[in-house]
Amino acid sequence: MFYRLSLILSILFISFLGRAQESYVYDIKVKLKGITETSKPIHLAHYYGNSQFLKVDSAKAENGVIRFKGKAGLQGGMYVVVLSASKYYDFLVSGTESEFTIEADTADFLNTVKFTGSKENEVLYNYRKYISDKTKDAMAIQKALQTNKEPEAQEANKKKMKGMQEEVTGYIKNTIKANEGFFAAKIIKVNMEPELPTEVPILANGRKDSTFMYRTYKKKFFENLDFSDERFIRTPFLQTKLEKYFKDLVYQVTDSITADADRVLLMSKKHKEMYRYTLWFLSNKYENINIIGLDGVFVHLAENHYLKDADWMDATQKNKIQERVDILKPIITGKVMPLLILQDTLGRDVNLMDIKAKYTVVYFYRYDCGHCQDHAPELMKFYDETKDKGIAIYHAGTHETGDMEEELTKTKAFIKKYKTVRLINVLDLKLRYDFRKRYDVYKTPTIYILDSEKRILAKGIPLEEIKGFIEFHEKKMTAKR
Repeated sequence: MFYRLSLILSILFISFLGRAQESYVYDIKVKLKGITETSKPIHLAHYYGNSQFLKVDSAKAENGVIRFKGKAGLQGGMYVVVLSASKYYDFLVSGTESEFTIEADTADFLNTVKFTGSKENEVLYNYRKYISDKTKDAMAIQKALQTNKEPEAQEANKKKMKGMQEEVTGYIKNTIKANEGFFAAKIIKVNMEPELPTEVPILANGRKDSTFMYRTYKKKFFENLDFSDERFIRTPFLQTKLEKYFKDLVYQVTDSITADADRVLLMSKKHKEMYRYTLWFLSNKYENINIIGLDGVFVHLAENHYLKDADWMDATQKNKIQERVDILKPIITGKVMPLLILQDTLGRDVNLMDIKAKYTVVYFYRYDCGHCQDHAPELMKFYDETKDKGIAIYHAGTHETGDMEEELTKTKAFIKKYKTVRLINVLDLKLRYDFRKRYDVYKTPTIYILDSEKRILAKGIPLEEIKGFIEFHEKKMTAKR
């Protein structure tokens, strides 16, 4: 009897262990009509910004079901089931719903999808279906407005459109209020435009304040985004909001950008990861932007944020940023070019500051650089076209070998072969300069455009754009007079 009882208990214990081993922190079953059985894995990923997916899991379709499961929880955000590079379906993971089922027909995912065990996704997809239906209604009204120009019909259709817009706004507000606390409600809210006043104030001169709506819209732009919820990092909406704000609402000059960047970063400090992402977005955008004259933005972000607040970075990483700031800060657009005294092929000093010209193009090159060789004829053509317009070219060879006899010989050969003798040909025969650290010359050619006082007007500009830039600058200066 004791033996039989022990055996039963052992069996029950083993059975319990088996069930325990089958438990998962998340378990998402996806049943999609329209996909065939395949040995190819299907991926589960989440958004990171609005253009990147990060894979978190993979599974194969078995008996028509794709089952994603794991013993480590999923971070909240918007996830996608990726069937191929061009075919994927998104849904929410809130962080509180760990086990649910998705069923849909791939031929019409939106109108057939059904969620079991996920109120979050029910809320989101009910909203999406509603908006889809109302969009079709709006298109029909718009078509009627375009085709029927009768005054009575126009008035009726405009009234119908206004009524429908009010209905949609009311539906969205009610959905958000009824589902307060749900991540889906936050997603719906972040896609709402901020409400604006219906009247524009009158200025002291009796005219309407023409910039009032713009200023108000800009001020309220982020009011529907919860910066304290780091789940937004794993959706497309945070990056989309940031991109729109800094593209459409911020004047693209350094002072305006840095002021707005500081304002938005202060809002994002409600959550460390939101601050970290926002800072990354801004520094990445303005370190690599192709708009001339915004190099000071990255320096500002580095000095006032990365080097002060980025406690997620170690000393090595911060030192690298400090090194980058040390290079860029002295050569920010608008500053006077740092001292540069190189030697001509006879060994005589040629001080950049002594060159008398309305504009000076500092052209850093290497005699063995393929691009420099290819562009040499274009450079000489530019010189011939502009030499009578007060433009000088300081043709500065950068050294690599440290053997200045060899450098001089090869530089002379370059000058002869590519017929650049009419330029101000110089090189660092006295080995005074580290061109990378002093002038940010990490590739050749690297081009600076200076004014008559040797202030930096532009840098890193392609050779073919120099002429257009100078013409643009001339027009801008003329307009200021």
